[in-house]
Amino acid sequence: MLYLRNLTLLILAPLFAGCVTQKESHTSRTGVEQLLVSSAIDQSLAKIDLSPLQSRKVFLETKYLDCVDKNYIIVSMHRSLLGLNCKMVDKVDESDVTVEIGSGGVGTDSQEMFVGIPEIPLPPPSPIAIPKLAFYTRNKLNGTAKLLVVAYETKSKAAVINSGTALARSDQKTWSLIGTGTVITGSVPDEIAAATGETELNITTVAEMSTRAIVGAPAKPPAPQQEVRQVNHMTPPPPPPAPILPLVDTTPVPAPEPVLPAIDPTKTEPANGWSTIEKVK
Repeated sequence: MLYLRNLTLLILAPLFAGCVTQKESHTSRTGVEQLLVSSAIDQSLAKIDLSPLQSRKVFLETKYLDCVDKNYIIVSMHRSLLGLNCKMVDKVDESDVTVEIGSGGVGTDSQEMFVGIPEIPLPPPSPIAIPKLAFYTRNKLNGTAKLLVVAYETKSKAAVINSGTALARSDQKTWSLIGTGTVITGSVPDEIAAATGETELNITTVAEMSTRAIVGAPAKPPAPQQEVRQVNHMTPPPPPPAPILPLVDTTPVPAPEPVLPAIDPTKTEPANGWSTIEKVK
């Protein structure tokens, strides 16, 4: 299986040789840049425990929040608080708890690295330069969000939440090896693939699809053998067999004849109750 996958990579490598160019955005910021920032914000807010604010009246103070995508941070905080059954109020005097949020850094950055021969300009007066020859290149985009949330009782100023800062980063890495095309990985591409099912077409994905098409999907391991009892829902199960009883003689036994008392013929008992008269021989 591994040999077939490597062979497919070798065959398809010339088809994907070359470089890839990032398209320019038609808006002020590219969609990838915005996703890098929003993904880092989501991860940063997920690290803050807001459970002590359960079912409280909350006023969200945002005057200390000064960064890019400020509105997304505010709405994300509202969503988290509403998920805890909190009631959002517009005035501080109406709240039980005041929540302050600030940013320590929200933005993007990038790094580029290559292994090869850099561009070499020819000596003047020639305006021609030998182009760069890169054997391996890697471009990495990072989104960073560092947020701080503090909560305290509105009247007593007692601390409710003081968990410190929450730092998170998102990334998208693009790398290519000469003759193998471009591969894109990172948390943002994974998030896009999970939400939309979109997968970047590169030599790795094509090789995997080709291998599955040739060999087929791996068969699932057989399930352990278990005793299966077939039940017919239309016909009731037969009754259990009757118990075997010992044989009994059913021949009728005649009733015993009644035994009459012996009668003395020398004595008679009159029916009228008079004393008996003994016969004279």
